[in-house]
Amino acid sequence: MSANDPNDSKSEGSKGRLDYDVSMRRLSYLALVGCGIILLDAVGTRPGFLRTLSVGLMTAGSAMFVGGLLGFLFGVPYTREGEQPAGTKDGQQNKAGSDALPTIYRPNTSLEQISDWLTKILVGVGLVQIKTIPDKLKALAAYIAQDLGGGQANAFVATVLIYFSVCGFVFGFLWARIYLRRWFKEADQDEVRRLDNKLSQLEARQWADAKALTMVAQHLKRGADDPTVPEEEMAATIRAASTPVKVQIFDSTQRVSENTDAEEYDAKNQSVILIFKGLISSDPTGRFHKNHSELSYALSRRRPPDLAEAEKAMSTAIEIRDRLGKKGWKYYELRRARYRIQLDPDYKLKKASDPAASERILADLRMARKETDKWDRWLKENPDIKNWMDINKIDDKGLQSP
Repeated sequence: MSANDPNDSKSEGSKGRLDYDVSMRRLSYLALVGCGIILLDAVGTRPGFLRTLSVGLMTAGSAMFVGGLLGFLFGVPYTREGEQPAGTKDGQQNKAGSDALPTIYRPNTSLEQISDWLTKILVGVGLVQIKTIPDKLKALAAYIAQDLGGGQANAFVATVLIYFSVCGFVFGFLWARIYLRRWFKEADQDEVRRLDNKLSQLEARQWADAKALTMVAQHLKRGADDPTVPEEEMAATIRAASTPVKVQIFDSTQRVSENTDAEEYDAKNQSVILIFKGLISSDPTGRFHKNHSELSYALSRRRPPDLAEAEKAMSTAIEIRDRLGKKGWKYYELRRARYRIQLDPDYKLKKASDPAASERILADLRMARKETDKWDRWLKENPDIKNWMDINKIDDKGLQSP
């Protein structure tokens, strides 16, 4: 294998990471050895074994914690000014079109500043007070030794303080120097990847919205000879669009559906039906009843009208409206009653409907009649309903009864 083999470099990198872990583990072994010595010392003082052991371990732990904190402060990695984030080359720009990540956010360097201040303060104070440090250490050791058997334990306590402080300092320094830096770097890389993913999703969403709007606009303008896409393709395109775009599609399609005087309306109405079916497929949980009611209107405007499917679509709209507890929209029942009247073979023969069909129609008309301020206008706009009421000898008073 050549010296420049990338696999060889990878092995070296893996070995380096392993050596870091081994060095940290060996420091842990040193701390465990120190704890074992404390245990042996406690065994030697049998009368106060548990007290000696607990005080010794707490002293060692405190010393190691303080040493580790100092080591951490000295080992905190600093952020380089203007450093490019991982994954970006010099002079390149990210997907947002801006410069590298530092132009988007700047890492919080408060910890670095505090670490810098404290290390300088500690070094300065230590140099000024260096002559008093041995006396302070002796006084601390003597204070702790009171619970370890008196003056004969002073040397042992001082040794424990120095031993575990040094272990803690080296451990804290190496941990901050090796692992903290790696975590900071990985956090920056994750942030870059997260931003890239968001930008990719935004681009995909914009593309899906543009495709849906273009396809819908083309179909709403198409003539009788213009081609159309399959129903599944239209549904998939609308499903991929965002909610605001779906609202925009609904509004534009509704306007075309209502403009029955437009040229080549039959072709446009076919596109309207196709689009409303796509909107319905993009609402699997059934939250929007107006998609179904508008589909029902478009089906009834076909030539010839598809009244059976229009009635099914309107029944679905009524079901969703009632399930969601929506108030109003009693016009749905009026339209369904009209569909049922027009589908009734007895009505076509100008005969009274059979009791079952009559009851279904009456149930819808009674519900629609509750809109008292709109009823007279609705009745004028739907002559089939007035004719059916006359044939079946039903007056307005009969509709108001429960």
